Amino acid sequence: MLEEFIRHKTEILTVIKDIEALTEKESSETDDRLLAVREQLISNSFNLVILGQFKRGKTTLINSLIGKEILPSSVVPLTSIVTILKFGEEVRCSIYMEDESEKEVGIEELSDYVTEKGNPKNVRGVRCARIDYPSSFLEQGMLLVDTPGVGSTFLHNTETTYNFLDHLDAALFLMSADVPISQAEKELLDTIKGSTQKIFFVLNKIDNLTTEEIKEISAFNKHILEEMGFCVQEILPISAREALKAKMADNEIQLSESGLLNLEDALGNFLASEKGKIVLNTAIAKIKRIITQKLSQIVIEKKTLEASDEELENKINTFHKLVASLKQDREDITYLLKGESDKLCFKIEDMLKILEGKEIPRIKQCLQKFYEENQETNPTVLRDGLQKVIKEEIIRGFDIFRKDTEKTISNSIQETFNRFTKRSNDILREFKTASEILFEVPMEEFEFSVELTQDKGFYYMVQEYTAPTEEEVKSVLRIFLPKSISRKMVFNEIMERVSSDVSRNCGRMRSDLAARICKTIEHYSRQLKNLGNDLVTQIEQAIQKGQEMRRAGSESIKTELVLLAEKSLKLDGCEKNLSMIWNAVNMANVKREKIRVANE
Repeated sequence: MLEEFIRHKTEILTVIKDIEALTEKESSETDDRLLAVREQLISNSFNLVILGQFKRGKTTLINSLIGKEILPSSVVPLTSIVTILKFGEEVRCSIYMEDESEKEVGIEELSDYVTEKGNPKNVRGVRCARIDYPSSFLEQGMLLVDTPGVGSTFLHNTETTYNFLDHLDAALFLMSADVPISQAEKELLDTIKGSTQKIFFVLNKIDNLTTEEIKEISAFNKHILEEMGFCVQEILPISAREALKAKMADNEIQLSESGLLNLEDALGNFLASEKGKIVLNTAIAKIKRIITQKLSQIVIEKKTLEASDEELENKINTFHKLVASLKQDREDITYLLKGESDKLCFKIEDMLKILEGKEIPRIKQCLQKFYEENQETNPTVLRDGLQKVIKEEIIRGFDIFRKDTEKTISNSIQETFNRFTKRSNDILREFKTASEILFEVPMEEFEFSVELTQDKGFYYMVQEYTAPTEEEVKSVLRIFLPKSISRKMVFNEIMERVSSDVSRNCGRMRSDLAARICKTIEHYSRQLKNLGNDLVTQIEQAIQKGQEMRRAGSESIKTELVLLAEKSLKLDGCEKNLSMIWNAVNMANVKREKIRVANE
């Protein structure tokens, strides 16, 4: 399966080379779009993030996949920094710092930066480490990402792992055969549910278990995972430690018994079929669009060469009017979008006023209830308890509001964008249709859409109740007052602060949501400014080249027309080759899926 992927990738790269050869004859510059597609195909990288609780053997597993003990491992929680392994012709270790600086170190120095012992609590300020290594396993574009284990003694290690979840393309979740799935592992799995559609479930440390025991623990874990909502086709049992020993000793029997080969096959199939199919189809679609544009340019240049002077002048003048009208339409839509942004911000303001009116009395009721249920507590304990109630209730109320509000605002923005996108695409379609009629050539459609930006974190501010010196004074005063009066004083002080705490968080919520709305509208507006530019540039370049040939004389026109006919024929051939590759890629996957379903 992996061989098919490599073959198809090579075929597409050959088509790119053929198209570039056509371009090189007329210009020394390489088409940036083709260059980008080629780079994406060649790199074809995706992040396979190794996740799990601490001491499940994640680092040892990565070393076994590479076939050498590259990453440091230990019997205590060790990895504290995300470490990425990628293919490179030579061994190279790069350390990326939080201050955006970068340094190269020897591989033997890696533990000084990525381990808890060498870099406790990340005092060095390391963002991540990257190792380039000439491994055949990495050569097909896979990036292996080693993460600190969750549930470690060190809380910052767990936070580091959670912060990296946005960057995974596929996850390998490593469990241990000697213990059932823990609560920390369940929480991590819940978190990655929405981050990736592909999770490889692997059971490590099967060394001392019998076949029946492996089946039993695998079935138990599979049941737990399915109860959590995961679709688990299989759990792959391995011994990473034995696999590493086998690879380093070149012992094929031991390697086969370790179970690692089955995992490598599963990863290879994913790269070739699921991930590979996406990569190949995306590349084919992009190249086909480029071919369509180039064929359109050929037709426009041909029309420019063959038209009379009067006819050409009329076409160019008409085209300039179309471009001017397109620019004016874009400016009008941008202006209208600003008004929509203001409307949404006013809507938030009204929603927050309603929230504030509901939350202040609700939280006061919660404080009253707590006060009445804790009649015997001393004033200091009472104050701490009431403070905790305020914080918990603010978080509860604002979390519900934010969730509901984000959905409402997101829907409003999407509705706005749908209206403006339809209007924009109608304008572009009119421009495209007019240009097609003007130059008698089909051109490509352009569409776009935008969604509300998502922030991952949001914190709540609860006012500090007293400065230390003031509290000391009040504490002294309370000594001389009856307990009931002191408690009442504490209660009244905190009740007075509810309004300001709720108001402050409403202000933060208002500022946060308004900033995100403006950011999203501005992002859409920036896209809108480029609406139709590719199409305009495509036409302008073809006209300009045709005019240059006309000025060069009739012989140059004849020569250019012959070259254009040859180029058109070759581009048609490239397009047919791409269609054949697309059919081979997608039909093969359909056949494999039918076979899989039949076997089940």
